[in-house]
Amino acid sequence: MRLTVTLATLVFISGIVNAFCEDPSVAQSSSDSSADLKAIQAAGQAFIKAFNHRDADAIATMWDEDGDYIDETGTVYSGREAIKNEFERYFHNSYGRKVQVHPKSIRFIQPDVVLIDGTSEVDPPPPGKPVMGRFSAIRVKKDGKWLLTSVRESAVEVPSNYEHLKHLEWMLGEWVDKDESSSIYTSAVWSKNKNFIIRKFKVNLNGRIVLSGSQRVGWDPIRKQIKSWTFDSDGGVAEGYWSQKGNQWIVRKSSVLQDGRHASATNIYTIINDDSFLWESKNRIVGQEHEPDIEQVKVVRLPPAIAP
Repeated sequence: MRLTVTLATLVFISGIVNAFCEDPSVAQSSSDSSADLKAIQAAGQAFIKAFNHRDADAIATMWDEDGDYIDETGTVYSGREAIKNEFERYFHNSYGRKVQVHPKSIRFIQPDVVLIDGTSEVDPPPPGKPVMGRFSAIRVKKDGKWLLTSVRESAVEVPSNYEHLKHLEWMLGEWVDKDESSSIYTSAVWSKNKNFIIRKFKVNLNGRIVLSGSQRVGWDPIRKQIKSWTFDSDGGVAEGYWSQKGNQWIVRKSSVLQDGRHASATNIYTIINDDSFLWESKNRIVGQEHEPDIEQVKVVRLPPAIAP
């Protein structure tokens, strides 16, 4: 179960009510609409509490007894028991994922029936190409409670350079190159909609951070090539163009240092396996001076709990 939209459909209530509760068109002709909107908001907040506590039983009770949910693949979950089981599976397999919701409309079909439409996305994003969800949910009022009775979702692909960058997914995560006196830590994550890979780095020497910075790796639509932009704590700025040759990524980099000098180098990443790669730097020039090559160093993946 993707839950890309399902969770959003439930979480959306607290945000959507604030967006629409002052809109006269929402209230229509019902004098009880304001109280009903507050009750819908409370139902949404109750779901958030249950979800944060990973309480599938509590979530199931927020559906009508014979309510249903149809996900973006067309899979149907009918009744509270099936919905509860699906949330239990999700909680077992997913950790730390949050939902962002963009409500579009809320409409009372009848005094005791409300229709809500909008879009949503999850953070961190799921593996694979970026997906934004479109949802439609119906709540019905029974015994004073606004229960979910029907939830429908569909995927909406958003503009992204993921297809150009997906071959660099190997670099996501936390990494270290370390010897007796120095260490270089890097981390990499997807940006929103997977249009960039965002990398951060810091260089430690004898227990002191001597350099840090960030890098964005994206797609240059003019040159039709992967490009990176790097900014370091010394005030330097660099651009690099990436190309792949077998298990190697070759980055031809040009920089402007804080003092105005130009620098260039060819950096090479050689992938060993999912948890290690070799890095080296050749053809290094700073100003008018040729600098020695940096020989291959091995960089290894760190478990998130170990990364500083």
